[in-house]
Amino acid sequence: MAMFMKPLAWVLGCSLVILGAWAYTVTKHDRPSAGNPTPRDLAREAYYQMEAHVFDRAQFQEAYTKINQAADQNPKEAFIYAAVSLGTLIGGYTIGDWYDLDTFSGDTVQQALGYAQQAVTLDPNLGAAHAQLARVLLVKKEFQEAARHIATAKALDPDSFYPWYFEGIWHEKQGQAAEANQAFDRAQHAAALPHHSMLVLVHRTNVAKVEGNGALQEKLLKEGIGLNPNNAYTYGEYAAFLMCKGRYREAIVQWEQAIRIAPFPRAVSQLEKAKAYLAQKSTTLAQANVHTGCA
Repeated sequence: MAMFMKPLAWVLGCSLVILGAWAYTVTKHDRPSAGNPTPRDLAREAYYQMEAHVFDRAQFQEAYTKINQAADQNPKEAFIYAAVSLGTLIGGYTIGDWYDLDTFSGDTVQQALGYAQQAVTLDPNLGAAHAQLARVLLVKKEFQEAARHIATAKALDPDSFYPWYFEGIWHEKQGQAAEANQAFDRAQHAAALPHHSMLVLVHRTNVAKVEGNGALQEKLLKEGIGLNPNNAYTYGEYAAFLMCKGRYREAIVQWEQAIRIAPFPRAVSQLEKAKAYLAQKSTTLAQANVHTGCA
């Protein structure tokens, strides 16, 4: 019997993750078969559940229960390893850019890579396995290999959200704004789950930041709050933007709203910083202390 343990970092308590906490549903493309769910059904549900509820430990634990149920039935089901790869990344995340190696603790990314590679080995024709491997390779900034697996995932499942989404991130990380937005357009068209649209919005915001288009960035951040008014992360992202602009009074309002929903560590620490910066008489000194995410 295979047994997959929840990542230690999650058990101990992890910080903000750049995904959000949106309601999980199953679409016609991902709906389990009638009757008892198959191991692939269970693993697929677990994958989406973790991705859509990264703030929620109960949801995370429930997802790992499904993973272990799937492994009990068929330990060679490839989607199990794709799901564990994602769960490993989520559990080892600390703070910062989701697609930056330095934001993960210890050997988190290497472990996630191993699980994703195992998924591809077990079923080379599973598009989701190649997409998850591309996700990890993007974190590692192995762009050539990531592009290869994105292309494979696209060929295997051209109507899936993920190949287009990761292609957009690939272009985003190359500083190719137009190409990134084109890919995100395709991803949005293929979006099958409620949280997919928010994922696209997050990265469109990143592209606007790279382009130096602060007005568009703020507009998209506000749209994110409108789409997910009960999501602490969306308020946190807008608060971080306001911090970067030296708009501390407005940032305090957003951090406080984020904390009312979910008091994650970054919100608590940044709220105190915003209050301290606002109290400082020297705007220059306050700006010098703004967190590193403003670059």
